[in-house]
Amino acid sequence: MSLVLHHLNRSRSERLIWLLEELGVDYELVRHKRDPQINLAPAALGDIHPMGKAPLLVHDGQVIAESGAIALYLLEHFDPDYRLHPEPKAANRATFYEWLHGAEGAVFLPFLMNTYLSATGLEDSLLSQYMAGEREKALGAIEACLEARPYFAGEDFSAADIMMGFQLEAAEERGGLPKDSPVHGWLERVRAREGHKRMRAITAED
Repeated sequence: MSLVLHHLNRSRSERLIWLLEELGVDYELVRHKRDPQINLAPAALGDIHPMGKAPLLVHDGQVIAESGAIALYLLEHFDPDYRLHPEPKAANRATFYEWLHGAEGAVFLPFLMNTYLSATGLEDSLLSQYMAGEREKALGAIEACLEARPYFAGEDFSAADIMMGFQLEAAEERGGLPKDSPVHGWLERVRAREGHKRMRAITAED
């Protein structure tokens, strides 16, 4: 079996390293560096997949793009005991899917847009004001979830927490979390995991 993860420094591909470490799967990590002038992925990624973005997973010659798709693929192939995702008929499976995909969709977009607005000098635009409202709404949904249960999909840690991790760690780093936010407690719980510690040791070399 050949399993290769193409990772871009300071990117959401950190989550796939974390997932692989939690799964305990043997894999090869190929590191890519952002272009220092434009801060985007290098052209070499375009030779692997036409979108030219990371993460990219190559499993026995098959190239898989998109973080959510990669996460589900890895769970289907390497989590037969359902340690990191609910069984097909589990009551929390729909909730798991909601947060797994929300991490790349409606929940994440307002945070991503903030990065783009800052990079292009549009912090004071009407779009920025609109996205600030959307970020507040997204954070409200996140906090309501974590006030009701310790992890995104329920009582147990899952890949949904891994997928949500990147943006919430970034929000904390930027001072975007209220002092009394339940996200802080969740961050403490996930950072205590050995898989997260191994991921951080790996990404410290980026």
